[in-house]
Amino acid sequence: MKQTNNITLVLLTMSAVVLTALLVAGWLYNEPAEAAGPAKGGDFVMCAGAFNQESDFIYVLDIANNKLNIYYANINTNALALGDTVDLAKAFPATAGPPRR
Repeated sequence: MKQTNNITLVLLTMSAVVLTALLVAGWLYNEPAEAAGPAKGGDFVMCAGAFNQESDFIYVLDIANNKLNIYYANINTNALALGDTVDLAKAFPATAGPPRR
């Protein structure tokens, strides 16, 4: 169990480093950064998305805790900063049946 947690932590750290490098490279070379799609590891799904032509967000879906964390690159500190956390249970409450038409 400990080995699986360590592998997951290493994979998530490597993914965060790669995404950070892509964001920094986009700023340095003034070319649009592109991501192939979401990355999944354990209880997390990460995806990059554009806010506007100059800003990108990194969305991290924490499946185990039902939270969506939104990160952005803070140009003042040259680091990723947590922008917002959304509680998915409150945002999308469970219903008793299928949606009505």
